[in-house]
Amino acid sequence: MSETLRYLYAITDARTAPLVAANELRGIEGAPVEPLVEGRLLAATSVVPASDYEEGPLNEHLQDLDWLAPRAAAHQGVNSRLLEITGVVLPLAFGAIYRGSDGVRSLLRSRAEELRDRLGSVDGRAEWIVSVERDEASAAASVALRELDAEIASAPPGRAFLLGKRRDEVLRDERRARDAAIAEGTAAAVEAIGERVYREPLIDDPTISAVARFSVLAELGREAELGAAVGRLGLTDISRGYRLRLSGPWPAYRFGGLPREHATPA
Repeated sequence: MSETLRYLYAITDARTAPLVAANELRGIEGAPVEPLVEGRLLAATSVVPASDYEEGPLNEHLQDLDWLAPRAAAHQGVNSRLLEITGVVLPLAFGAIYRGSDGVRSLLRSRAEELRDRLGSVDGRAEWIVSVERDEASAAASVALRELDAEIASAPPGRAFLLGKRRDEVLRDERRARDAAIAEGTAAAVEAIGERVYREPLIDDPTISAVARFSVLAELGREAELGAAVGRLGLTDISRGYRLRLSGPWPAYRFGGLPREHATPA
C-alpha cells in the first residue's frame, strides 16, 4: 500500500493553529486542510491520493490545463484564506508533496531558522500585482503621425508606400517611448509605497498588450494608499492609451514563497 501523501499549501506561525483549525478550510480534491505544528511553525496540509500526486502522475497532470486549473484555484484559495486568517504566510508553489506528516515535520525542523526568518520578512505584509496594458483604441495619434497620414492620403502610390514605411517606424518609436514612460511612472508610484518591488520580464512585442507587470510587497495597511497611487497615475497624460490594473492582496509568492518540492523516497 502506498504511503499517505501530504499536500503542503503554506507555512505560518504556530500560534495561529486555533484560527486555522476553526475555519475548517477545504483544499485540493475537497479534502480538509489540517494544521501540522512543529516547534514555532505551522504547515497547512491536506491528504491527496497517490494515484494522482506521486511524482510521475503529477508531472503528467501539470501538462493538462483542464486538470490543473481547478486545483490551482483551490491551492490559491486556501493560501488567500490563510493570509486573511493569520496575517502572515509563506506560500508554496502548486504541487508541493511530502510523504505523510513526518515528511512535512522534517521540512519544518530542518529549515526552521530559515523559515522563521522568511516569515518575519513578510509578517503583516502581502503582495499586490500592478499590470500595465496597451489600450490602442484610446490612444491619440501624435502630430507627426497625423501629418504622415495626411501626406499618405494625397500621395501617389509609390510615395504613399514609402511614407507608409516611414509611418510604421515613427509609430514603433513612439510606442516604445510611451511604453517606457508609463512603465517608469508606474515603477515610481509603487516604489514610493512598496517595501520591495519586482518587475517581471516581458517580451517586447507590439502585438502583445502587456507592457509591464510589477509585484509589490507592502504592509497590509497600505492597500488603500497603493490603490490611490495607481488610480492617480491612471489620470495622467502618460497613461493615455494604457490600462492600469491592481490586484491583491495575495500571499507573497514572489517575496516569501517557496518553490515546488515533491515527496522524497521513504
